[in-house]
Amino acid sequence: MVKISTLLFAALLLLFGCQSNNKGNQERLSVAEPDSIYQPKYAKGFLIKYYDGYRQLVLNDPWGDKTKFESIALVETAELKAKLQQTNDYVLDYPAIKWIALSSTMVNYADKLEMKNTISAVAEPQYISDDFIQSSIEKGSIRNVGMAVAPDIEVVVDVEPDFMMVSPFKDNHFSAITSAGIPVVTNADYLEHTPLGRAEWLVFVGELLGKGEKAKRQFNAIEREYLAVKKSVQNISIRQSVFTGHIYQGIWYTPAGESYMANFFNDAGFDYIYKDTKGTGSLSLDYETIIDKAEHTDCWVLIINHPLAISYTEIEKIDKRYTDFEAFKSENMVVTNASHSLYFEKGLLQPHIVLADLVDAVYPGIIENHKAIYFHKLDKK
Repeated sequence: MVKISTLLFAALLLLFGCQSNNKGNQERLSVAEPDSIYQPKYAKGFLIKYYDGYRQLVLNDPWGDKTKFESIALVETAELKAKLQQTNDYVLDYPAIKWIALSSTMVNYADKLEMKNTISAVAEPQYISDDFIQSSIEKGSIRNVGMAVAPDIEVVVDVEPDFMMVSPFKDNHFSAITSAGIPVVTNADYLEHTPLGRAEWLVFVGELLGKGEKAKRQFNAIEREYLAVKKSVQNISIRQSVFTGHIYQGIWYTPAGESYMANFFNDAGFDYIYKDTKGTGSLSLDYETIIDKAEHTDCWVLIINHPLAISYTEIEKIDKRYTDFEAFKSENMVVTNASHSLYFEKGLLQPHIVLADLVDAVYPGIIENHKAIYFHKLDKK
């Protein structure tokens, strides 16, 4: 009977869960002047306002609508809760002590802040490499909510988290969760177009978990190291030309010229062959187009998920056409096999290391005693 009642409750939430939690834009931000504001240097998706007794996280619309935003008040006293509920989308206790992470990168934020013990549930744990998370799932102290795009509402409600952190989707997948009274906090780091912009979301997560100052110090250290590597290649007289991507279901996807990866290449001192294209997403090309432009390019930077170790022989097995590129023939390829390097899981918060990897692989000797973590020059046959 309890099981049937729970399922009926979930069904009703799905049926009536289309009500928006958003209040009118003119009402949702505090009218009082903040004591101070954290305006990110690189991230475009958030800012933080500090008031006496609480913090307000302001989230810009992930899709660029400047008339829309969300606000989250982090309160230190119970007296402020009722007052701020009318001017914020969510009012949360500060700091949060129990939350749900729907991606492995969110777990990585908590790891960086030494706050993994605050995670009460995760989505798709098969993609999370962290030993603490895996052992906690086995013991039952961390729950599995299933798929990130459709978390199990019964488990979410049972966990009773302070909030659930999600990546933004244009379609609202979480209306039933919010209708159940669970705050849904959007982390739009993957929509940032610069490596430091993505890493700066560490400050956002840090504020939620009561580690804002620590997160700022950590990000400042990341920034310093990143900028030092960037400076080391500024005087290179002849930039190596590079291309990237590979064939997936008949299409060659490569970053547009204003994208996250294109910015990485520029900071690494590369001459990216599609640097002059517009857009922040990916270009969808056929093989004929890419071979025409990239056949004689100096270097191929390959990001791939592959179960086996990557070698020139293995690349030829994947697709014989890859041997047509001069970068393959001259054995001038830089590779990360994400299924082994954990680039997508951990690289976001180590852009300084990623940048150093790229520079060291293409311009060896500029960075002394560097040990590759994510990208490496592919060994010769």
